[in-house]
Amino acid sequence: MDFEIREDRQPQGRKKLTAERAAYFRLMQQGVCNTEACRIVGINGRTGKRRR
Repeated sequence: MDFEIREDRQPQGRKKLTAERAAYFRLMQQGVCNTEACRIVGINGRTGKRRR
């Protein structure tokens, strides 16, 4: 996968993280579980659950 976790890991607030969101959904479509997809993309598991 060509996705890289952003270097600035500080909370982004209301800023939409479109690259992370797209990568997360791509992984979910490939059959990766929520926990693993979140770990790969670099988001919190609760965020992934909300996005589903």
